[in-house]
Amino acid sequence: MRVAALLLAAVLFAQTAKEQAWQFYQQQRFVEAAALYEQHLAANPQDRPAALLLGLAWQQSGELAQAEALFARVKAPYFLARVQFLRGRFDEALASATAALAAGEPPARVWQLRGRIEEERGNLELAAAHYRRADSPEGRSGLASALYKLGRYPEARQAATAANNAEGRQILEKIARAPVAAAPGAISGAVVAPRFTIHDLPFTLNHSPTAAKHLVSTMAGGLAAADFDGDGRVDLFFPNGADPRTLRKTGPHHVNTLLRNRGPAGWEALPVPGDGFSIGAAVGDFDNDGDPDLFVAGAGRNTLYRNDKGTLTPIPTAIADEPFAVAAAWFDYDRDGHLDLFVVNYLGWTPANNKFCGDDAKGVRVYCNPKEFAPLANRLYRNRGDGTFEDVSERSGIARHRGKGMSVAVADFDADGWLDLFVTNDNLPNFLFHNNGNGTFSETGLESGVALSESGQPVSSMGTSVADVDRDGRPDLLFTALVRETFPLLRNLGGGRFQDITYPAKLGALTMTRSGWGAVFGDFNNDGWLDLLTANSHVTDNIATVSNEVYEETSTLFLQAKGIFQQALPVTPKGAWRGAVIADFDNDGRLDAVLTRLGAPALLLHNVTEPAGRSKKEKRPPLLPTACGYASSCAAPIHIGLGQDVPQ
Repeated sequence: MRVAALLLAAVLFAQTAKEQAWQFYQQQRFVEAAALYEQHLAANPQDRPAALLLGLAWQQSGELAQAEALFARVKAPYFLARVQFLRGRFDEALASATAALAAGEPPARVWQLRGRIEEERGNLELAAAHYRRADSPEGRSGLASALYKLGRYPEARQAATAANNAEGRQILEKIARAPVAAAPGAISGAVVAPRFTIHDLPFTLNHSPTAAKHLVSTMAGGLAAADFDGDGRVDLFFPNGADPRTLRKTGPHHVNTLLRNRGPAGWEALPVPGDGFSIGAAVGDFDNDGDPDLFVAGAGRNTLYRNDKGTLTPIPTAIADEPFAVAAAWFDYDRDGHLDLFVVNYLGWTPANNKFCGDDAKGVRVYCNPKEFAPLANRLYRNRGDGTFEDVSERSGIARHRGKGMSVAVADFDADGWLDLFVTNDNLPNFLFHNNGNGTFSETGLESGVALSESGQPVSSMGTSVADVDRDGRPDLLFTALVRETFPLLRNLGGGRFQDITYPAKLGALTMTRSGWGAVFGDFNNDGWLDLLTANSHVTDNIATVSNEVYEETSTLFLQAKGIFQQALPVTPKGAWRGAVIADFDNDGRLDAVLTRLGAPALLLHNVTEPAGRSKKEKRPPLLPTACGYASSCAAPIHIGLGQDVPQ
């Protein structure tokens, strides 16, 4: 009798737990719901609806591995496909979706899911075909999304209207904001595709990867282009890595290197003294002596070099070492005629707090997501004009905002006469530091429209580039990100406001399947329109073990004319590409490029396009900012392609 009573009490408790779990689930308290569903299923292991809700609660709370295992065990192929989709394993998700159809799952939601999978993969035409087969409100809004990204606005508008849901209304708003210049047929005439010969340079970036996946190893790779020795030819400086366990350089394989451009004689490699895991390079004549000086940002050590006709000498300054600095920019923020220094800090990783991230059961370790570490404040140093610097991070307002900075772009974005700062943050909202003209800055990223993606979410913002892409006289912004996040292009509307035109400019579909680091705008075919060069690769070297994504990629040249990106040309072999700079290294009137890659020689893209086209070169003003791409500096003379239709 006592045993029967105990069993009855257990059943009643399990039923109560199930009811409470459902209430928690409806309140979106998914962690608490999951705990109660686990209790219920311990007493009722055959309760399939409860098992499915447990899996969904795990999915909603981010426990995707547990959800996937459960859905596989209870043979729920549709829910399994959804989790595999969220984990980036698209091939498996498609296979599970096919199994769901065979098992009698309602076709509409399966085809809608297949459409989402193909849309995320960048297969927009196939996604549109799947969405049409769904024939549901969700399918019609998905169809509208795919057609919008393809630039087929009339069809997208029709599908969004037919969807009559929140997602459809968002697409209608995007279409209404799309620039007129992006309409089909806006481009006439062929765009000349540049041609390059490829040459290894005598420098290898040693990032010293370890089995422990020290995060700093995958972050290496900035560089600088400038005429350091004043001979009229653009030279190169390469920061190099260190032992990631100690952040100390341990031999010549870690040495920072200056490559002097000797013209027909080739490149002369010169070691540059320094320590720490060096990442970023920033060029600026901080002492106004006519020679471009250099700041090197790194994990554990920042170094300022004074340049004397090509000899770089480290000097003691008030510029502090940082746990994880990755980039920097010189700019005269207070207009006193002396270049000041902005240092971009990443996050609170150190060798001492290196965590295990990955699948312990499978023995798979990966580089940790940035969410595992605390954000950091950036630094601003005022140049006193006597060779010393003052840390004004607190007084200026810069230090009040903590992020996970990756790169910085400098321009007078609102045309008020004062230089502003755009800082990319990794999986956090980007910053736009508006220069108030009184020694202080206001962070205006959200109101200006640069903080989040078009979907309202932060992305893995990495390298950034500023340029007048549409030739309207205002500096526009672009930043790279990871696969499926596109490389967002933000059009400057004036007055400190920006509009995301990634898809209207046809760049969204071209970049959706890529992960990018360095990004630089330059006119490689001298047609008067700026093209975009990106250095591509995923962050995680063994990403293929946990998803359908790839690590090594080709770097890409995106050709642009009249505000529309028309082609994506692979310009390098596959590799782990990081930094990119541009300059006319042989002074032949054609723009060349240099890119870094992890564990392999840096690469020179020598432009041999015929016909060369018309161009001119202008001397770079000494106070003009040089920050470009990812952790890099483009301090070469200004190259201007003249094309055939340059306004008089």
